[in-house]
Amino acid sequence: MDLQQLRYAVTVAETGSITAAAKRLYMGQPNLSRSIRELEAELGITLFERTARGVVPTQSGEGFLGYARSILAQMDSLEEMFRPRREPDGGLFVTAPRASYVARAYARCLREHGRAPFGARYREAPASGVISDVASGAARLGIVRWQAEHAAALDELLRENSLSGEMLWDFSMVVVMHESHPLAALAEIPYRVLGEYPELVHGDLTPVMPPESTQPPQAGHLSYVAVFDRGTQFDLLRDLPDSYIWASPAPFDVLERHGLVQKPCRSGTRYRDVLVYRRPGAFNAMERNFINGLRREIDALVRT
Repeated sequence: MDLQQLRYAVTVAETGSITAAAKRLYMGQPNLSRSIRELEAELGITLFERTARGVVPTQSGEGFLGYARSILAQMDSLEEMFRPRREPDGGLFVTAPRASYVARAYARCLREHGRAPFGARYREAPASGVISDVASGAARLGIVRWQAEHAAALDELLRENSLSGEMLWDFSMVVVMHESHPLAALAEIPYRVLGEYPELVHGDLTPVMPPESTQPPQAGHLSYVAVFDRGTQFDLLRDLPDSYIWASPAPFDVLERHGLVQKPCRSGTRYRDVLVYRRPGAFNAMERNFINGLRREIDALVRT
């Protein structure tokens, strides 16, 4: 049992509906139902019973929820008491992978906020950095990029750090290169030919996480360049026109601005971008706007 499960149970009781609670918590209904069942199994009691109008606490559930609300209220008071500084109501503190669609959603959110005071921080980092920032409170929202086949490992890692996660989308990486690249005219890039060209790779990958580039440097590649900054990656793709990089699909206008193209390349690996946070449902207006903006960007990428 952990605080996250207590918040889930209290939210279900407040909304009277698993569906409504999942929406408030920004998570999938199946995940919420599974968490409630696991909590009930651990406690050895039934917390809720279904009715024609939704769910209501059982007699045992009412007793448990009373204690849960008390514990959560004390934890909230403790966090408030020892918080080093109070963030502005419009704060937007995010750690994310190097992804153009995320950066654009972030910038658009700040632009739409207008001139009202706010605090903001945006950091690009691998999965380990994202989880560390959100768990420590350095970021209130994070986006973890993870191989789909390792979804169970991510769920366990989030649980260990008392974090919640919600999948944003599932996708295949694409090969991004300058429009003057020798392979740019191909509709799809055969993986076997990439070894003839230098690959730009993220320089801060950590070996304790599943790989975050579709194919790490290997003997088949003649050369690779480790780069830590997404802006520098774009510069090198332009100035080293036979180089390429693996990336998530990017908005067309971002590619056009830098003279880049993105091409499919069958690698057999699927990735997921997962939104992570510490307190489900406790989002300020800017954070809600940012999350909605992310979904709009993803919808546009999926359509195109």
